[in-house]
Amino acid sequence: MAAGNPVVLTHGNGPQVGNLLVKNEIAAAVVPPVPLDWCGAQTQGTIGVLLLNALDAALARRDASSRTAVVVSRTLVNPDDRGFADPTKPIGRYVSAAEAADLIAHGQTWRDFGSRGWRRVVASPEPLACLDAAAATRLLAAGFLVVCAGGGGVPTIRDERGDLRGVEAVIDKDLTAAVLARQLDADTLIIATDVEAVIEG
Repeated sequence: MAAGNPVVLTHGNGPQVGNLLVKNEIAAAVVPPVPLDWCGAQTQGTIGVLLLNALDAALARRDASSRTAVVVSRTLVNPDDRGFADPTKPIGRYVSAAEAADLIAHGQTWRDFGSRGWRRVVASPEPLACLDAAAATRLLAAGFLVVCAGGGGVPTIRDERGDLRGVEAVIDKDLTAAVLARQLDADTLIIATDVEAVIEG
């Protein structure tokens, strides 16, 4: 950014969504659980603010005049994706059968993992498009460093009437980053990881 290159940043949200799911589980008998797409949107906002503060400070130390912005963004998925018919992506913590029963009563899918306990499973559909890429494009053109598609984006389908609505799913953040990069005609996609290897493609 200091050298004048446009930058879009994405991020994960697994631990943060996990914390919200624990709150859901603890309060399930009193307050209906918050839908998973809401959890994704909440964490995009909260993590986004933390990133903005850190990025603003880092840019200021480099005397860069760039501004920063977060786009709370949705990712389009196919409502007929096979993942919805047979959810297999485990999320959250292991709980007892009794705890799982309360959440199953709220319409969630939980599976018995034997001695480890019960764990929630959801669909992990393939991302088709970042629905808010146009907003990121406008912000980039205005000179912003943009945080977008955090946690893979809020999983969203288009229903029979053509209306958009969130769904109970999680999307692979790296796949969404690749989809967003194509939509933005990015020159380079960097996936930063603490794995002790690097692949250049």
